[in-house]
Amino acid sequence: MGNAEDKRSQERQPGSSAALSDKRRVPELLAPAGEAEAAYGAIAAGADAVYLGAEAFSARAFAKNLGEEELLSVLDYAHLFGRKIYLACNILMRDKEIPRLCDILDPLYERGLDGVIVQDLGLLFLLRGRYPGLELHASTQMGILSAAGAEWLKERGVSRVVPGRELSLEELRAIKACGIEVECFIHGAMCYSYSGSCLMSSVAGGRSGNRGRCAGPCRQPYRVADGQSGYLLSMKDMWSLEHLDELLDAGVDSLKIEGRMKAPEYAAGVTAVYRKYLDRYAKGLPHRVEEADRECLQELYLRSGRQEGYLHKHNGRDMISLRSPAYDRVSEIRKQEIRRRFIGETPRRGVELCCYAHAGQELVLTAECGGITVSGTGAVAERAMKRATTAEEIEKQLRKSGDTAFRVESLHVETDGVCFIPLSVLNGLRRETLCALQEELLKPYARTRRIGSEKSGDLPEREDARERSRLLVSLPEGMEIAAFAERSYVDGLILELDPFLEQAERSLAQAKGKPLYLKLPRIIRQKHAQEIREKIKKAAEYAVSGIYCGSVDGLALASGAFSQKERRADGGLYAFNSRSEAELLRECAAFTCSREQSGRELADAIRSDAAELIVYGRTPLMYSANCLQVTTGGCRREAGILKLWDEKGHCFPVRPVHRYCYNVIYNCVPLSLHREIGGLLRESRYSALRLEFTDETEKEALAVLDAFGRILEGKEADLPFGEGETTRGAYRKGAE
Repeated sequence: MGNAEDKRSQERQPGSSAALSDKRRVPELLAPAGEAEAAYGAIAAGADAVYLGAEAFSARAFAKNLGEEELLSVLDYAHLFGRKIYLACNILMRDKEIPRLCDILDPLYERGLDGVIVQDLGLLFLLRGRYPGLELHASTQMGILSAAGAEWLKERGVSRVVPGRELSLEELRAIKACGIEVECFIHGAMCYSYSGSCLMSSVAGGRSGNRGRCAGPCRQPYRVADGQSGYLLSMKDMWSLEHLDELLDAGVDSLKIEGRMKAPEYAAGVTAVYRKYLDRYAKGLPHRVEEADRECLQELYLRSGRQEGYLHKHNGRDMISLRSPAYDRVSEIRKQEIRRRFIGETPRRGVELCCYAHAGQELVLTAECGGITVSGTGAVAERAMKRATTAEEIEKQLRKSGDTAFRVESLHVETDGVCFIPLSVLNGLRRETLCALQEELLKPYARTRRIGSEKSGDLPEREDARERSRLLVSLPEGMEIAAFAERSYVDGLILELDPFLEQAERSLAQAKGKPLYLKLPRIIRQKHAQEIREKIKKAAEYAVSGIYCGSVDGLALASGAFSQKERRADGGLYAFNSRSEAELLRECAAFTCSREQSGRELADAIRSDAAELIVYGRTPLMYSANCLQVTTGGCRREAGILKLWDEKGHCFPVRPVHRYCYNVIYNCVPLSLHREIGGLLRESRYSALRLEFTDETEKEALAVLDAFGRILEGKEADLPFGEGETTRGAYRKGAE
């Protein structure tokens, strides 16, 4: 990399003199790195920050990721250039994994790690206590879609949220207005489902997207009832270059490029293009994208054309890569060009050296960089017996900066011309002095000690339930509840919020005095948040027993009307370890057991007095802003269930939620743990067992309920299903 590019690379940092002199505020440009080479390349190309993963503790488990020593080296290197490093720990964690992650984080924290990206609520609160001053960023996997959810996290120590990629510019502005940093994806691959709400890979093949191991089932072909087929769930890649100025005007704090699974050339090339237009924006220049830059992005891992994301639209057929999920042509010539510019040789910081060499005196080498000066001393220089070491020879050795992060920019040698200095002495003095200079430059980032009180092995105490597990029944819109309420073994009913409000008095009467719980929509976006807040307040005026919250947004909105004892954490608030359970129980009276854990894992982790286990129901695989009807012909806002088939003939029910404009794709067969009920009852491990009905007729639902009722009474009963028409899900084996 040439000197001019090197200088620009050094100055490209938030808060630098270059940034402060600009006419407009420029947000952070955040680049991905799945390996060390990608991190160095992205920094050389102008990234203000880089996010990367450690071993398997990130949502890209199949990226190379970085070992512990590599992480420390990349962190030091970034800090030498005034850049930031964020560690992606954005997966759900098992109890046994948390101590190992803390072992990795400890030296990174002390070395000045700038932030951690987190999905797991238990891990979030552990890090807040263990690592004071460390920035905590809520991953897009946490599913934050409203200012209410962002404020809830802000009050609990989160400094930045990465909202769902489905949000509009107006929604992003509203979240930013609550006073928290907002990080927004601007380029790269898109999931069909709202992030953090997809279980399709987990259910289909045991590889959990929440654990960073997604197998990409949305990239497979599907068909609908009228015979239309194609890659109906495969999103084209996002491309926000044309809308960059609008994002900047909206006040977004960090612009994030997706792609830790992609090559270093992608990270550097995409970063360089966006850097160019951020710099132009800062100078007040008009935003006009050059065709050469479009071509560059087009040739770097773009999936089936491009689409501009959700900034100005809710969904659209043109966002789906119907013909193929594969990447378009990747230009090898372009990759070589990017490698030559940004990756072939990592940038180095310029350093000024001054050497003093006189016979009978200690050698002195002074190094200056970025306003920091250090001096090193070597052995006493001897008077030459035959030939003195010349100034040119001294300079030649001192200019060899080796594998350090420095490049000798200027060098002054003062010598009396009569001393002899072994080359090994000069080399050692140079190494020691440059090492001391690096330590001084990095001192401002170092944290000398951890003062948090939490230790990596601490876990909340378990409590055991002794009473009979209650049976709760969740009913979909349109199903009469009287017949379910009259069953003696039914201990409570769960209804969706909106249908309940439309006929609240009737529903309460039909419940026949049994506890009635309400369920919030899983997807609560900013544009619907105030409407849902008012509905929650109205619902609280009725004699209902509680409310189920399936997201942080829902939990935040419900907190104003329902007390902690009335709130319950639904499946979207993941209780994957003892810490997440404990944190959820600070906010809720009960939590829902994870659909991705085996029975053995649940037994090791749960607090039985507050754990609810779903023993029957179709697992929701995806929640999507894009609409299957829109993709295949146009939304008619008709009630009912759509059908989606895969290549193997499996049929997935799809429910359009027209009120809030999202789709729910359910598993092809319902989960049923009827064969495990006897053991569950003997162990008294759960406070409640839940049946969740979705697309069943009332007759079918009552038949299933009655079968479970007989089993709960200790009688033999068969469910109205044939062999292979139900699944035990992850209960036997769990998910990777």
